[in-house]
Parts: sequence; C-alpha cells; structure tokens
Amino acid sequence: GGVGKTTLATVLYDTISHYYQFGACCFIENVSTIYRDGGATAVQKQILRQTLKEKNLDAYSSSEISGIIINRLYNRKLLVVLDDVDQFEQLQELHINPKLLRPGSRIIITTRDMHILELYGVDRIYEAELMNDNDAHDLLCRKAFKSDNSRSPFVELIPKVLEYTQGLPLAL
Repeated sequence: GGVGKTTLATVLYDTISHYYQFGACCFIENVSTIYRDGGATAVQKQILRQTLKEKNLDAYSSSEISGIIINRLYNRKLLVVLDDVDQFEQLQELHINPKLLRPGSRIIITTRDMHILELYGVDRIYEAELMNDNDAHDLLCRKAFKSDNSRSPFVELIPKVLEYTQGLPLAL
C-alpha cells in the first residue's frame, strides 16, 4: 500500500480518456469499500452512473442492473478503472467480461493482490515500483519545501527522511 497505484491509475485514466475515443468512461474508486457496503450491485450502479449518466437506478433489481450493463455497455468502446479491488468475486460479480467487450475497450484494475488479476485473466500486469532516490528527493522537496530545490533549514533531515520512507510515495 502507498506505492501510488491509485495515482498512476488516475494519471493513466486522465491521459487515455482524452486521447482515445471511448463511448463511455468511468473511474470507480475504492471498489472494495463500495462492494463491502452495498455488494456488486452498488459498484455496477456507480459504473452506470458514470458511463451512461443514469440517475434513477434504485428502482432496479440486481439482475436488471446486470442486464443494463450487458445490453447498454457491451456495444460501446469502454474505459473502466476499478480501483482498490481486494477480492476476485468483486470482479466476477460485476458481469463485465473483457473478452466480450467491443474492440479497443480497456479495463484497468488496481489491487494489492496480483493473484486476483491472474484469476480474472488480464492481458497485462504492471507492478508499481517504489520511487528511485532522485525522484523521491524531488517529491519530498516539492511537498515539504514547496519548491524543487532543497534550500531549507531542514535540508540535513532529507537523507534521513528518504531512508525512512524507502521510496514510498504516500509516506513522502
């Protein structure tokens, strides 16, 4: 945790949603929390609200929501980001089969458990890495000193902070 998976997914989403033509896009943050609080139907409703701008979804049953996803989203080129998935069932119960989506569609999933991605049958896995020393130093200076240089009375603490945080962006 804290390596920057959500941040990377956000940047990727912002970049590709603007440069490629998708018929519908959504970024669902905290899938595990939404799923825990309301099940797969709650996540599906979030997807439909963002992609199709649907508002009155509370009147539909869970099977009707799944039907709307299959009937109205499968014929579009989709970009879906599912952030913080922590169980395979969370993906399985969404009824979004990547192999049946329109060509060019993309599903991006962030998780701490690579096994979930393997079970889901993803095409490519990118493992987020810790920051190198130079990038970590730059980030620390930008955030702590509000500048790219390290002229501060606390400059002697920088090496200790970098050693303590070990390149973890959230800690920095």
